[in-house]
Amino acid sequence: MRKLFVLILMGSVGFAVGCGSSSSGSTPVGVPTGGNNNVLSIAVDGGPNPSQNGIYPNGAFATATICAPGSTSNCATVDHLLVDTGSIGVRVLQSEVSSLNLPTINASNGSPAYDCAAFADGSLVWGTVQNANVTLAGETASNIPIHVISSSKANIPATCTNGNPVGDENTQALLGANGILGVGLEPLDCGPACDPSAGVIPVGDPYYTCSTSPCSQTFVNEANQVTNPVVLFSVDNNGVIVADLPSVSGSTATVTGSLIFGVGTESNNQLPSSVNVFTTACDNFDTTFEGQSFNIDPASCTGPGSFIDSGSNGFFFPDVNNFMPTCAANSAAAGFYCPASLTPLSATNIDPNTGFSESTNFSVDNALNLFTSSSTSSDAAFGTLGGPVPSGSGFDWGLPFFYGRNVYLTIDGQGVPTNAPAPWWAY
Repeated sequence: MRKLFVLILMGSVGFAVGCGSSSSGSTPVGVPTGGNNNVLSIAVDGGPNPSQNGIYPNGAFATATICAPGSTSNCATVDHLLVDTGSIGVRVLQSEVSSLNLPTINASNGSPAYDCAAFADGSLVWGTVQNANVTLAGETASNIPIHVISSSKANIPATCTNGNPVGDENTQALLGANGILGVGLEPLDCGPACDPSAGVIPVGDPYYTCSTSPCSQTFVNEANQVTNPVVLFSVDNNGVIVADLPSVSGSTATVTGSLIFGVGTESNNQLPSSVNVFTTACDNFDTTFEGQSFNIDPASCTGPGSFIDSGSNGFFFPDVNNFMPTCAANSAAAGFYCPASLTPLSATNIDPNTGFSESTNFSVDNALNLFTSSSTSSDAAFGTLGGPVPSGSGFDWGLPFFYGRNVYLTIDGQGVPTNAPAPWWAY
């Protein structure tokens, strides 16, 4: 199961990345202090019901409590939400929250707002924007717009499917999860470009109205857009740390770690002096690999760039020198690399603003062997899993990058404990 859950919406990698632009002025900008219970357990355990759905390799999952606004009893506990630093917002299967009767949020024309999240692996999720309270560990985001993934595949507009009409992953078996917990670098999944004040509906707008047929793209006020839950916490709302995942040299059955809310806001989320901070341009930094540069142009937000994405289940990069064979298309490891043996590699990450650089060593092994070996066939965590992306695509540091290191990210527009303005990565 190949997954690249980095959004190809403008909200995550194009528009509200803002090339340095910040979010709505209502977003808190001070570094908060205080608060408790800011640690959410995460587990790489194969996903929900792996005996029926199959093992989800390198999926890090967490649990949320979702309630109707203003209620502490009309709630659902939703497990196996994929923790995704490459997307923004809570996206949950309709089947998990249908009993809550959450209120629907309207687009600017007064009809229900629909959201289309299209991902880099060709998959998508479609459904209405609804209002809820979301609790993660001991932190609650109240009255937050979330994306409820429709159980129906009807009436999905062609502009949403991106040429892949069968890509809608609207069931647990198709998605491999009960939803997605997007805690990436931005506060909103689109931002000012999708607000009515923008004047012109942008290409790639994820929001739709279905008041007429077919559904058409529309504006949604920033306050009603799908929101990163972290920015609506009363404290610990400036970023997250994916922490405590152990090193995985080959594969293992399960690993556990933590999603810690806030950076520099509590005694347990301080930024160590030993970490390297990479500021971003348009939410990307630069990587050089095998003589090729994956660079982002800060002025135009063009270029393949490089990013760190816990929602991608491998290292994904182009085979720039044709040295890495891919697995057979009809095999259990289709979409991944299948080198003859474990292949050590190295890439250099570069801050596009300061020029600071650091080399990162990693390895890629034969995915088919990893998946089918008699000793690892039930394993869910793979430290050497990698796969190709088309030439001209970016360098995607997926979940294997998180094994054995703590990874810090801060959210655009939020106050942070360094001289470098958010958003940035550190590890």
